[in-house]
Amino acid sequence: MNKQYKIGIAVAVLLFVAMVISNSVIVVDEGEKGVVTTFGEVSSTFEPGLHFVVPGVQRVHKYSVRVQKTMFGDGRNNVLSAYSYDQQIIESYRISVTWQYNGSKIEDVYKHFGVNDTIFYTVVSPLIQQTSKILFGHYTSQTIVQKRSDLSHELDTNIKAQLKDYPIVVLSVQIEDVNFSRSYENIIEQTAQKKQEVEKAKNELQKVEIESQQLVARAESANKAKKLEADARAYAIKVQAEAEANAIKLKAEALKANKELVALTIAEKWNGSVPQTVMGDASGVVPIFSINDSILQKNAAPSAQTQNLQEQ
Repeated sequence: MNKQYKIGIAVAVLLFVAMVISNSVIVVDEGEKGVVTTFGEVSSTFEPGLHFVVPGVQRVHKYSVRVQKTMFGDGRNNVLSAYSYDQQIIESYRISVTWQYNGSKIEDVYKHFGVNDTIFYTVVSPLIQQTSKILFGHYTSQTIVQKRSDLSHELDTNIKAQLKDYPIVVLSVQIEDVNFSRSYENIIEQTAQKKQEVEKAKNELQKVEIESQQLVARAESANKAKKLEADARAYAIKVQAEAEANAIKLKAEALKANKELVALTIAEKWNGSVPQTVMGDASGVVPIFSINDSILQKNAAPSAQTQNLQEQ
């Protein structure tokens, strides 16, 4: 019995030692930091690695310093709603916050948020709701739809400013989704449809105007071509008329300077026939042309010689 008793005590001691050792050894993973409390008071912090603590006296609370993303307004029990500046109802919207604990202030994380991971949500959620509702109230519904990125930037700036004293680093705040009432969405759809119809009508009008301008341009081009052609013809006629006038003028001047040229021209064109019968007084007959006396005398001389030969 004594031997068995001793063996039992030894086993109990070994188990106790193993339990103490296991509770004394703490492993902090990469991407985590540990806050050591001694009787509930923060005494030190642990970096990633193997560490030892006093069991029953010291405790280690681990916090992830990795980047996290928390969504607000994404569930039935967590619905965000607001009004726009023009009193349109925003039935629901979602906002995401990308953040991480400040590793250099990990002790303050324990002081502000304790060991409950939902504390961040509890602290930040009221700020998100209040700030976003005020922000949406400054913009009209149309502006909220068209300039969501600007709203996200303004919300990001406001949330970061309000959380700057907390041991967390807010990386970004984004408006993920905005849902207006169904009646307003119908109005938006009708407005967009009418806008498309107006744009279509404008495009058709511009097309008609362009086609009209093209027709006018073609007509003007054709008229210019016809005018140029008419001007060319008129110019050609003018040149021809001037040439003929100059020729007539030159011929008149030549005839005026040499009057015998007229008789010569008539003689060249005369076929040698004269009228056989003259009606009325012969004295009133005007000769067709006059013959120079020297020519008559020259032509009369052979006739006298011919007469003498006949007499002989």
